[in-house]
Amino acid sequence: MKELLSKRAHSLEPSVTLSLNTKANDLKARGEDVVGLTAGEPDFPTPESIKDAAIKAIHDNKTKYTPGAGIRELREVVARAYSKILSVDYSAGEVVVSHGAKHSIFNALFTLIDPGDEVMLLSPYWTSYPEMVKIVGGVPRIVELTKETGFKLTPEILLGEIDKRRPKALLFNSPNNPTGIVYSRDEMEALSKIILDAGIALISDEIYEFLTYDGYEHVSPIRVVPELKGQSVVVSGVSKSYSMTGWRLGFALAEENVAYRMAAYQAHATGCPNSISQWAAVEAVEHGGEAREMMRKEFERRKELFGRRLKAIREISYPEPHGAFYYFIDVSSLYERCGVSGSSEFCDKLLEKNGLVVVPGSAFGCDNMVRFSFAASEDEINEALDRFESFVASCTR
Repeated sequence: MKELLSKRAHSLEPSVTLSLNTKANDLKARGEDVVGLTAGEPDFPTPESIKDAAIKAIHDNKTKYTPGAGIRELREVVARAYSKILSVDYSAGEVVVSHGAKHSIFNALFTLIDPGDEVMLLSPYWTSYPEMVKIVGGVPRIVELTKETGFKLTPEILLGEIDKRRPKALLFNSPNNPTGIVYSRDEMEALSKIILDAGIALISDEIYEFLTYDGYEHVSPIRVVPELKGQSVVVSGVSKSYSMTGWRLGFALAEENVAYRMAAYQAHATGCPNSISQWAAVEAVEHGGEAREMMRKEFERRKELFGRRLKAIREISYPEPHGAFYYFIDVSSLYERCGVSGSSEFCDKLLEKNGLVVVPGSAFGCDNMVRFSFAASEDEINEALDRFESFVASCTR
């Protein structure tokens, strides 16, 4: 019998973040004393007005197939909102609604990337980026960013990478998962001008756009260089900012011909997005700002608590997160003393000895680090950091 699995399937790695979140939940369900700070999702309930909109849609029998690109009402709301946010005009025909921002990114890659095309990924990267590029036949080209640049892409690095081997696209993420960094307006403008001049495609993952802290503001590449619209796909959604991760609803904004092709692919691959989630998203995007800001303020308070606790641990270092809801912590100075050789072993030992589950940096292309989520209650954060401090102390004695 011939090999059943394709070469493509053999090359894929499972999502480490989802696997660890499942592991933490399974251990808790079995009664194990475990604290998990792995989840990349808000711990708040979905706001009531959004749930009410979904319930109304069910009672109004809005339960049939929708257009492949999403209901017009949602595409119009998104187009209006993001025309203001990005300071660039978008029409409903330039919006494609999908089963989450991850799905929107995949749709963009499928539409823009041919087999063999190189896609520039910035390490640390979100764990699914390389796998999605490989699925569509592209070649992930990893650009390793370091503490010396604050884990940020600089114009010098970008120009050097473009000159070395011209990529077809750059997959960019700010506010960033896992580092929490946020690019300033000046930084974004300098990079965006280079991208425009180079003529490479830009996929801008902006799912954490409303979750910024310490006076920082997210600035999209399109907002500072509007001419980029013609070679860009902007991706966002309702999961992170409105606590709707399980509703699976994201969207992409792109020039109409690109949007049309993305919608055509989606129609063949998954069909239309969930009808009820779409009506809930209309309420979120149009009227959810107050609830969104309440959650953002609470995340900022938790971030400050987390930061105060981490400052007491001298053996670690980390970039200050001004966005998203993660701390990305360099623990490499502890490896030898803990008897481990990398972040995966470090996380395994942390779970075994102290019952704390966090994500190894190797999942994000950065083996010196581990990722902690502060999308958790104050009690959970304090308990987790008590366990982390205890573990670090046991390694350094």
